[in-house]
Formats: sequence, structure tokens, C-alpha cells
Amino acid sequence: MEDIFGALAIGLSTIFTAKVLVWTMVGIVSGMFFGLVPGLSGLTGMGLLLPFAIGQPPEVAFSFLLGMYAVTTQTDAIPAVLLGIPGTSAAQATYLDGYPMAKRGEAGRALSASYFASIVGTIVFSVIFLVLLPVIRPVINSFGSPEFFMLAMMGLVMSGSLVGPNIARGLMVAAAGLLISCIGVAGATGDYRYTLGWSYLEDGLPLVPVALGLFAVPEVMELMASRTSIARDFAVKGGALEGLRDTIRHRWLVVRCSVIGGVCGVVPGLGGSAAEWLGYSHAVQSARDSSQFGKGDIRGVLAAESATTAQKPGAIIPTVALGIPGNASMAVMLGVFLIVGLRPGSAMLNEQLPLTFQMLWTVILANIVVALICLVLQRHIVKLCQVRASVIAPLIITFMAIGATFASNSYNDLIAFAVFGALGLFMKAYDWPRVPLLIGMVLGQLAEANFFISVQVYGASWLWQRPIVLATLGLTLAFLAAMVLRGRRDRAMRAQQAGGGNA
Repeated sequence: MEDIFGALAIGLSTIFTAKVLVWTMVGIVSGMFFGLVPGLSGLTGMGLLLPFAIGQPPEVAFSFLLGMYAVTTQTDAIPAVLLGIPGTSAAQATYLDGYPMAKRGEAGRALSASYFASIVGTIVFSVIFLVLLPVIRPVINSFGSPEFFMLAMMGLVMSGSLVGPNIARGLMVAAAGLLISCIGVAGATGDYRYTLGWSYLEDGLPLVPVALGLFAVPEVMELMASRTSIARDFAVKGGALEGLRDTIRHRWLVVRCSVIGGVCGVVPGLGGSAAEWLGYSHAVQSARDSSQFGKGDIRGVLAAESATTAQKPGAIIPTVALGIPGNASMAVMLGVFLIVGLRPGSAMLNEQLPLTFQMLWTVILANIVVALICLVLQRHIVKLCQVRASVIAPLIITFMAIGATFASNSYNDLIAFAVFGALGLFMKAYDWPRVPLLIGMVLGQLAEANFFISVQVYGASWLWQRPIVLATLGLTLAFLAAMVLRGRRDRAMRAQQAGGGNA
């Protein structure tokens, strides 16, 4: 343990050397931009900033890229709350409750709560990282393709339960998302599926234009139609102190969601979107009264932000310990490892342990710094809610269009953006849930690839011979049964209330 604490201290001191600190701050400011602009993301930032990191010493390169990577999930909450447009796909759940809060004049409270929840989420799972470091390798090695498939299935079932009492409708939309994820080359056979002879679809539909179309276009159209500002009766109620009190009041929810998000980071392939929705789902299911979720419940903001931020340090674990990227951004980081001459594995947990802890400290420092910056600028940021739609909507549409083309640098991204924008308008108008469609797309490729590998390697025996698979299946079925029973109970209560009102 002395070696661990010594490496922890060396990693912290390295961050505060002049060159490393300057590059870290440059990365943080860059990350704020990539989070704020709808359509951009940490992955986009990794790709664009990678040339600037190459050639730098490892401690500088990692601090620069991780400083950028760590803060996108904090600043993407700002457009999600203020404008109803998530900066990245990992802010969809934050939007569900944050945007309604902004509409009723509580933007400052929602944003402040998101900042403090992000800090707690990062610190909580960083502590878990430290405690579990000696045993994390065998835990990760116990997961194979069957476990990844069952986790994806559990995420899909959960997504269908986030749309109110009509679970069947939610599951139907999630299944549609699975079908959309099949567009492109089949991983098992190499055949083209659902491409319609269009070369753009051969690599599948990019997530960015789809997410922007489904969620951003309906909100911007509604904003333009209203001809008013975002908050009709604008007043920044609460603000920084109120958000801090919310975080303290619901501290155990924040801690639990931090653990959930961190685990999603540790399991390769799940990432921020899965972390956020699993955390949000836990908040809904654990609440005594969940009627206000989706209408401006602060617990939804706290759960989503703590979970999605905690997955950032969680994703570092499999990357440095096993050479398995915890998410797409960590895949880029893995490439940096190889370029600078480092090999993930035992070396990163022994002789390079100070560098591993420096990476962890960078994520913590970046989250604290950007939270302080945003809190200081809070009064100016929330004034976006006062801007009239006729002024801000054209700017938002322009940014969305630019962000959509970052998916594949093709004008076809604009077509996908427009098509799913129209679909989003239709689904919102007729009260069809949009969230499960996106989750089905996110988890579909993961589920398909791991299903075929599982069948090829284990046949059908993995369904009953692997304990983690059985446990995950049991949890999924129990969750689904609980949702069905809860839906029946809610319908019975509404019928009883209606009967009493008629009487």
C-alpha cells in the first residue's frame, strides 16, 4: 500500500508542474467547447486534438487529452438544460428533467446541481478505482461476450421502462432501434444489410445526426413556434447554493448512481449513454414518487450527471489494466499509449503506476476546475434563457447542421439529420418515446457482435452455464416484471380516481 500511496502522490505532483498544468488547462477549455456545441463530443475532440498531443512526453499528452475528455459531459449539460439540445448523446437523460426546469425558471438550480453531481460522481468512483485496483484485473477478465450481450439486453429492457406506463410501446421503439443498428455490414458474415444500394449506409447510420434529429429538431421547432424565450416566466431560482443543497439532500442517490456509472465505464462498450440511462433508470425505480420525472425533477439531473461523469474514470481501468478501451474515446487514448511507447497491462499497474494515477488525478482536477468556471459564469450562462427564439433558433440550427456533418464529413449526414428530425417531430406529436430508439441503436451493435461470438464459441450452453449471465438475466426479468406490475397498479389507481371523481 505504501507503493500505491507513493505513486498517488507522484501522480498528483506531476499535474502541477508548469508544462503539464498549462496543457491540462488548454485541454479543459477545449473540452468545454466540444461539450457546449451540439453534435460535437469527447470523441470528436480526441480526433481533432490528437495531432497536438503526438510528440509530447506521455505525462503532457495524457493530461492534455484527458483534460478535454473529462469535461465534455459537464458542459454538454448546459445546452441540454438551457436549450433542450444535448451537447452530446450522453446528455439525453439530463435534458429530460433539466430542460423543463429551465422552462419554469430554474435553469440555475439545474445547472448547479449537475456540476456538483459531476464532481461527486468523479470522486466517488476514483476512490473505488483506488480501492479495487489490486483486484480489478480478475474481475474484468471474468466478463466475456455472453456477459456483454446480457448487459446490452438489460439496458434495452430498462430503456423501454423510461417512457411511463406504456411499456409495450417503449419496447417496440427499442426494437426499432435494434433494427436501425443492423444497417451496414454484418459483422458475422460481411453481408450488406438495409443499405438500399447507398454507399453512405455501408458503415451504418452515424449516431450524431440521428441523435440531433430525434431530440434537437422537435425542441427547436417548438421554440420557434412559441415566438418567446425558453423560460416564459424567467427567474433564476436558487442557483449555485440551491444546486448544492439538492446534491447534499439526495447524496445517497448521487453516490449510488456514481457507482452504476463507474461500472458502465469499466465494462467495455457501454460508455456514457448507457451509464446515464442506467443511472436515470435507477433514480426512477428507487423513487417513492416518480410522477415528476421527465417534468423537471432535480433527481433526474443529479442521477444522470453523476452516472455519466463517473464512467470517465471507470473507463480508464480496462484501458490501462487490460488494453481494452472502456469506450470510443479510450480507444483513441489506447492508440496514444502505443505511439508514445507504453504498453497497457501489468506495466501500467506497477512501474508506470504514477502515470496511471496522474490520469486519474487529471479527470478529477478537470471536473472541479470546469465546475468552478461554470459556477462563476452562471449568471451569464442562464441569460441564454432570455434570448428570443427568433434570434437563437437559427444559430442553433446552424450549429446542429455543422455538428451533424462531423459524423462522417459527408453531406449525407445532413440528409440523415433531416430525416430523423422529421421522425422526431412525428414521434413527439403522437407521444411515441424517442429515447428507446437511440438506446437501441447504441446497444444494438454491441449486442449483435457479442451474441454471434457467444453462439460460435459456446453454442447455446452459455445461457445456463455462466453465473453472471444467469444473474443478469434474472435481474432483467425481475425488472421487467416489476415494471408490468407497476404499470397495472398505476392504471388501477387512475381508474379508481376517475371513478371517485365521477361519483
